[in-house]
Amino acid sequence: MLPISLILCLFAAIPPAKLRFLLLAVALGTGPVAGADWVRAGVTTNAAVWGRTDGLQWAVPPAGFRGGEPRGLIRLGYPVLSNGGCDLINFIAIEPVVAGRRGFSELERSRLDDRPGLRIWAGRGTAGAPTTTSLVAGTIRRLTHGAEQLEVPLHVERFANGAHVRLRVRQRSDQPDELEFSVHAEPDSARIESCILTATMGNFARLRRLWLRDEVVASTALYPDYRGVDFAPPTVFALGRLHRTPVGDVLVAATTDEEDPATIFPFPGSEGWHYGGAKVTQYWCEPAAEILPVLAAAVNARHTYWQSQQPIPGGIAFENFELRAPFREGQRFIFGITRKTPEELGFKASPAPENSRRR
Repeated sequence: MLPISLILCLFAAIPPAKLRFLLLAVALGTGPVAGADWVRAGVTTNAAVWGRTDGLQWAVPPAGFRGGEPRGLIRLGYPVLSNGGCDLINFIAIEPVVAGRRGFSELERSRLDDRPGLRIWAGRGTAGAPTTTSLVAGTIRRLTHGAEQLEVPLHVERFANGAHVRLRVRQRSDQPDELEFSVHAEPDSARIESCILTATMGNFARLRRLWLRDEVVASTALYPDYRGVDFAPPTVFALGRLHRTPVGDVLVAATTDEEDPATIFPFPGSEGWHYGGAKVTQYWCEPAAEILPVLAAAVNARHTYWQSQQPIPGGIAFENFELRAPFREGQRFIFGITRKTPEELGFKASPAPENSRRR
């Protein structure tokens, strides 16, 4: 039997929120604790953060991974730091199109509180009465093959173009590096032509390689002469150019061309725009059952960092990275962040030597 002093030391090392969860499970005689590896708002943390301790985590305002992140975005974090800590990797913006007019969850001004960025909140509440904390734990259920799945509903404030959508975010314990987003129209929404979920901060990790079916496209080759301070024009890749997995899913990935991106400080003497983590692969996946012939991937790029004239070290990098498809009620998109290389994910092509940058 362990000494009482050692038992007390072990309990002292457990975060209070998780300790309460463990003690409740013991008191109820439930044996192994379901959901013990999940991060859940109001259960394991007092912030609007969800995800896996061993994988991708995500947050909605006011929670985040660095502080000061723009509103109107879903914040994505991943354990990339040398101490195993989670850091900001990218944002997901919500951009529905109505009558050819695209909405922008990050750039529109809220009609609920007159601040930049639309309101996004979890679970309870409607568009006119969002919850103040978003500390909604979500629900965990056991799948037929034994894995667990966390589901969290998200509400989004009505867009200026009349679109009104909500999301369901799902994450599985056997796929901790992925988030599945399903998109739903609220009853009072204008007719939505498409609802684009875009990974909108590729410049942070300086994503310069786009992995397709049998080719790797470099941002520096796609936009060789662009030197402006705005977004370079979008480039669209049709379904035929996108990689398919053995089960028929579409997969398109983006990576940096730097071996050690954490060594680069874009603003000398400052932590501004410094990516301090390990190299990762970011990707979009469309399940085979969801694929339409008009499905396409799209990117744009920037030569300078957002709202600055500071050139991106190493040259122009992809900024927005997305899949595009006509809107269908409940349509699904999967976004992933992983330490696996594109080759380990099944991509066959290799980057051309002239596109490779070693730091």
